Amino acid sequence: MKNEYAVLLDQLTSIRKIRIKILNEINANLADMNSRDFHVFYQICKVVKEPTMSDLSESTGLSNALITSSVDSLERLNLVKRKRGPDRRSYVVRLTSKGVERCQEMEKARNRSINKIFSSMTKDDLDELKGTLMRLNDLIEKYA
Repeated sequence: MKNEYAVLLDQLTSIRKIRIKILNEINANLADMNSRDFHVFYQICKVVKEPTMSDLSESTGLSNALITSSVDSLERLNLVKRKRGPDRRSYVVRLTSKGVERCQEMEKARNRSINKIFSSMTKDDLDELKGTLMRLNDLIEKYA
């Protein structure tokens, strides 16, 4: 018999699959970007302040060299601009007006995809799922 905790972890994989499905649907509309550039661009869109190259490396888990390559590609697409950071050794990445528009398109695609996935659930089902995930996050914070 399978360990009941292992079964729970298998079920959590479904959440990861949903996230990947959503990101893949968004990425499908961005034919001019490879998946790594999309991942970096998505992180730039999500932040409130202009990220440094190191911030992007940390948030994506990619090396500084890969971040540099992706930002180079995004600059060629006129989606971002690099500028000197607060100290002379770092750079921050700023969205261009075209980049802001693309982020807004991505957000709309993300919302369409999310709605498509969850629209068949009842309000009670959604409330139960939300409560369960919040409790899970609390447990992970407490014991991790």
